[in-house]
Amino acid sequence: MSAGERGVVLRTTPLRESDLLVVLYTETHGRVSALARGARRSQKRFSGALSTLVLGSYQLKRPTRGELWSLDGGEVEREWTRIASDVIATAHASYVLELVASLLPAEIPDPHALELVVAAWESLAAFGPSPGVLRAVEMALLDLGGHRPAIDACAACGEGIAGGALFDPGRGGAVCARCAATSRAAGTRMLDAGALAYLREVAALAAPENGRALDARYAPAERTAARDALVAMIVGLVGRPLRSLEYIAKLGRSRIGS
Repeated sequence: MSAGERGVVLRTTPLRESDLLVVLYTETHGRVSALARGARRSQKRFSGALSTLVLGSYQLKRPTRGELWSLDGGEVEREWTRIASDVIATAHASYVLELVASLLPAEIPDPHALELVVAAWESLAAFGPSPGVLRAVEMALLDLGGHRPAIDACAACGEGIAGGALFDPGRGGAVCARCAATSRAAGTRMLDAGALAYLREVAALAAPENGRALDARYAPAERTAARDALVAMIVGLVGRPLRSLEYIAKLGRSRIGS
């Protein structure tokens, strides 16, 4: 039994009459799937810690066989439930969780991932939604998952890139004019010099909340092009559209901010 595993709930799924399948991202063990027996019948053991928008401390037991951990209890350390009053902010917060669940491998911990979630939620709670913050989280999680896009040199040949370039998510990022002739896969798109400059600034940010400063410094078309390039890369890696993106689209805003 490990007491006090700090983490966040990525998703929950009802099982049988009273159990829950809980997917957590924890500081010590990374992404784990755990069975919380009786969690739907008795809330006392978890005291709100199975909700989203909370940082919790969880009592986890490693499985002796199979893949499911046991989740025996939890309590809330910090919460950002006030975000729930803003439907757009809630959608952005959910997108951050879905990125963690989709891009990071199971049971390979990286404490920085949990820091990214907390920083994004802090920014949302304090200042509301920001496209630049989401771009910073996307870039950081792609990096943690070993998929940081090439934006300074050609993903195919390694030559430096000046000005605009074709972005080919299947090849790992921007490709030079010479290599672009062989890039014909779905998701490829042209990025002008402004969109690439935006992505380079996002990649250089020390913390995701600093991405908010970029929202007014680049034209909407540049930010939108950069956004679509990162989303194409994420969807290609995951193999399916992320549901949180579809929800944001239904809200009548751009897919994840522009």
